[in-house]
Amino acid sequence: MSMDGILSSALSALQTNSAALRVVSNNVANLNTQGYARRVVDLQTQNTGGQITGVDIADIQRVADQFLDAEALSANSASSQYSAQTGVYSQLNSLLGQPGDNSSLTSQLSNVFSALGSASLDPGNSTNQQSIVTSFQNLTNTVSNLSTTVSNLRNQVDQQVSTSVGTANSLIQQIYTLNGQIATATVSGDDASSMLDARATALNSLSQMVGVRMQQNSDGTMTVMTNDGVNLVGATYAQLSYTPGAQNGNYGPITLQNINPATGNPSGPAQAFDSHLGSGQILGLIQMRDGSLADFQAELGNFAQQTANAFNAQHNANTAFPPPTTLNGSNTGLLATDALNFTGKTTVAVTDSSGNLVSRVDIDFSAGTLSVDGGTAQSLGTTVGSFTTALNAALGSNGTASFSNGELTVGASGSNGIVVQDDATTPSSRGGAGFSQFFGLNNLIQTSAPSISATGLSASDASGLAAGGTISFSLRGPNGEVGKTASITTTAGMSIGDVVTALNNAMGGEGTFSLSSNGALTMKPAASAAGYHLDVTQDTTQRGTTGLSFSQVFGLGTQSLYAQAQGLSVKPSIVSNPSTVALAQSSLTATTAAGTQIVASGDARGLLALQNVGVANQTFQKAGGLAAQTGSLSDYAGAFYQDVATRSATATTNQTTQSDRLTEAQSRQSSVSGVNLDEELSNMMTYQQAYSAGARMLQTVQSLYDSLFQVQ
Repeated sequence: MSMDGILSSALSALQTNSAALRVVSNNVANLNTQGYARRVVDLQTQNTGGQITGVDIADIQRVADQFLDAEALSANSASSQYSAQTGVYSQLNSLLGQPGDNSSLTSQLSNVFSALGSASLDPGNSTNQQSIVTSFQNLTNTVSNLSTTVSNLRNQVDQQVSTSVGTANSLIQQIYTLNGQIATATVSGDDASSMLDARATALNSLSQMVGVRMQQNSDGTMTVMTNDGVNLVGATYAQLSYTPGAQNGNYGPITLQNINPATGNPSGPAQAFDSHLGSGQILGLIQMRDGSLADFQAELGNFAQQTANAFNAQHNANTAFPPPTTLNGSNTGLLATDALNFTGKTTVAVTDSSGNLVSRVDIDFSAGTLSVDGGTAQSLGTTVGSFTTALNAALGSNGTASFSNGELTVGASGSNGIVVQDDATTPSSRGGAGFSQFFGLNNLIQTSAPSISATGLSASDASGLAAGGTISFSLRGPNGEVGKTASITTTAGMSIGDVVTALNNAMGGEGTFSLSSNGALTMKPAASAAGYHLDVTQDTTQRGTTGLSFSQVFGLGTQSLYAQAQGLSVKPSIVSNPSTVALAQSSLTATTAAGTQIVASGDARGLLALQNVGVANQTFQKAGGLAAQTGSLSDYAGAFYQDVATRSATATTNQTTQSDRLTEAQSRQSSVSGVNLDEELSNMMTYQQAYSAGARMLQTVQSLYDSLFQVQ
């Protein structure tokens, strides 16, 4: 080898090992830098004309294991999904309190029955009456406030979804931009090491938002897609869109649009993205918003509806002393032209202020007649309107009856009072509710929508809906995914049956609407949509002048169930006058004549019957995560808290499991890609020694040249 060859080898050794030492220094400097993967130097020999002329760096490689990187991404997504859920549950649990807290549903129910028990010895005492009313107010306010709390939390989570979507968009564009820079650097021979780290960090952050997987390309770029293959970063990049806020209690979908980077314009059609999330924070938030929190709202609504119906059924069977002068009904959604559809018998009685019978109107719905004070039977007619007219005429100078905007009102003249008592053997019934309860004449608790969903309407009844109204609805899955959307537009002259047929046609076999014999309208999902529920996204219809939409009348959709809890309250007339709380019962018989006392002061039979509501079994429909069941109000309240606790514990367990999985994946990833100080020290000593060897070669060449010059 010539001295020039030795000189070239020495210089290459100095340059190469100097560069290698800089790599070691960079590794050590980034020991604790998150997302940094260590670099290793790949050396190669220099050859000129078949002769070794030195050493060179073939490549500086970023050390990574594709399998471990993929596992870390997957674990990061799953951990973020459950972390988002546990964060929401933490807020929810602090707001709901515990079953034993004085503010809990179970405690408020206990307080109601305690107040009733304390008043049983002196039901006429005004302090006792106020205590009873207050306890019911506390119960209804607790239910309403809890429902509002859950609703507000859903809206808060929805805002987090919107923020997370924006974050995901920024990360997707960042990865796409880095892809371009890395590809350019690769072509020019640059190892683009810092950009690779930046891209890895961005990908890791994106995996917290959405479940992703990646594929390395030969040009240095990376293709990023969801776990089920939807493209996020490739030749184009995805842009996610989401508009926060609920419409009629429903939240819209996230959509994905591919963007042509050359023009910035959309490429291809947009698609719904919710079902492709796979895992990640956004999915965890949506599962809470449209899954667990929505379920809890439905469960509260179910509890509210059954609580109202249970206490109202008994309160309508009771009366106050002295009896109230007017009984104002609630909005039933019925029209005066609707078929009466009542069976059985009831009596509307007028009493004086001492509870003595003044006059009685005995009504036999099955026979279609009524009689005044045992007189000749008279026809009721066949509609709600004709019945009201007949009752008003029968009351004569002793009282009035009117029906307007879905509400029945019965009043007595002067200071007299009104009492309604069903026949003990064949009580009145429409859709399973008694006459007074169905019309809500003597309700204790009121809801913002009809609590009785068995309307008593039949398919032949006129719908009462004006032409041009729209009912839009969707089938939504347990994780918020939308399976079917449809709508109908009403036309003039439609019957109830016509509307049901239109709904079924629009559903297209994904579910079936059916009207029962008691007038309850239900929707059963098809087998392919098992676990899905009905959401009414918009309803612009109105039944006559009632102010109630078709879906409100029949309680269609989860929103109707939410409304049961959100508007729960004690009837204002009772709040303003606690003496009208019905704690007594009338004593009418078939032979009771005018002048006989039928309501007495100090009667506690009604109070005791209200107490018995606490131990009576109620029938609860399926709602949220709770199956259809029979049990007491307290049992269901306890089941609600148990459902919250179970789901919260499950989320915590899942979060712990996935967090441990992530820690293990990162540990193994670090063992491959991380910086090891001992290894770097060894490399540093090797490169230093090689550098020293190169320097000694230079010194040798210098000595040889000096000797050569001396010879000359």
